[in-house]
Amino acid sequence: MAQKLNNFVFVLILFFSTVAYSQTDDGPKPPVIKDYKNDSSYKDFSELRFKVAKAQINQLKNSGALLVRLKTNASKISKLKTSGNVDLATQIERETQLTNKNIIRAYSNNFHFCPVYFFYSDYSDSVKHNKLNGIFIDSNLVINSSIICNASFYLIAEQGFIYESSLGIVSENQAPKAIERGYPTKEVSIVIKNKYFIQLHKPFPYFQKGYSLKKRYADYVSRFNGALEHFYQKNAGYIIPKELSEFVY
Repeated sequence: MAQKLNNFVFVLILFFSTVAYSQTDDGPKPPVIKDYKNDSSYKDFSELRFKVAKAQINQLKNSGALLVRLKTNASKISKLKTSGNVDLATQIERETQLTNKNIIRAYSNNFHFCPVYFFYSDYSDSVKHNKLNGIFIDSNLVINSSIICNASFYLIAEQGFIYESSLGIVSENQAPKAIERGYPTKEVSIVIKNKYFIQLHKPFPYFQKGYSLKKRYADYVSRFNGALEHFYQKNAGYIIPKELSEFVY
């Protein structure tokens, strides 16, 4: 009897040890999107996301523009120069310039869905507040005041991470104060956000897979252009209901 009891205790210890090891080995689990569903922006989410996506694609095609945000790495470069790492700072500066020129070339040659403009990340706040004068750059990476965007609607494109978003369909009134509490899931070549830099939702084609900014970026842009065209053809002519206007900006 004692032997059986000892065997039973041993099995229990082994079981719990295994569970504890597995939890430690896997690390902390990321939050699940349903944890955020009590956020007010998820009210009527399932119904609204289809309508909003249809409205966004029609706005972008018929009266909109795509604004591509380019990284400068200015803070990193400045810190390296200050610490005396001038050679490394110069290398990063050159690589950043080459990457940005490649991105501009890729869009200029392969994106035809709507007008496209380019701005440095330093001017993100201006874009958020519709202050678009004197912020766009030309193919030489120089700010050119003669480049003017008069679009009544615009979306933001950039290379980066897509998020398991904590934000649902956010009204424009709430957008300036909205905070993303989700977590990044994948780095992609293109991710699309609204002017408040809030990631869009399916069924809008809001991202393009891929991560190389040098060899295949033109191909990624071409695929993304095709995805937008396809989604537009399925939803062309969609009339935006008045009550939806607060979510399409």
